[in-house]
Amino acid sequence: MQHTAYSNNVVTRAFTWAYQEIGFSEDQAAELLGATLSSLNKASIVGFNKSSYEYRTQLAFIRMYYLLISITNGDAEMMKHWFHRYHSTLNTSPKLLCLDSDGIGKVTDYLRTVRQNDVTFRPKPINISADSTRKPAATIH
Repeated sequence: MQHTAYSNNVVTRAFTWAYQEIGFSEDQAAELLGATLSSLNKASIVGFNKSSYEYRTQLAFIRMYYLLISITNGDAEMMKHWFHRYHSTLNTSPKLLCLDSDGIGKVTDYLRTVRQNDVTFRPKPINISADSTRKPAATIH
């Protein structure tokens, strides 16, 4: 197994930044890692062991997050909106998919395809009959 040169807590800090940026709660982040909330809090100081499932999952999530940043040009609201809404291509929302053990990889693969095809995210046209207080959904065109 190949290990990263980063210290354990640097990876945990980057993971924390990523999950907070896209709107995950601490509880959801712990669920994503298969960890308890107390172990996630402890890891924020010392990090997870580099050979652990939690550490590898954090790295995978960070990779997915950076792909999302590159596609949305760092637009935090668009990232959050895209991550939480249903996508017919994925047959679910990326958020729910990431809670599955293979889901982060599926979302990452999808984002790589989007980036390779130079697809951009842009707001979906507003439906006049739709509730005017709702924000338009971001779609991939």
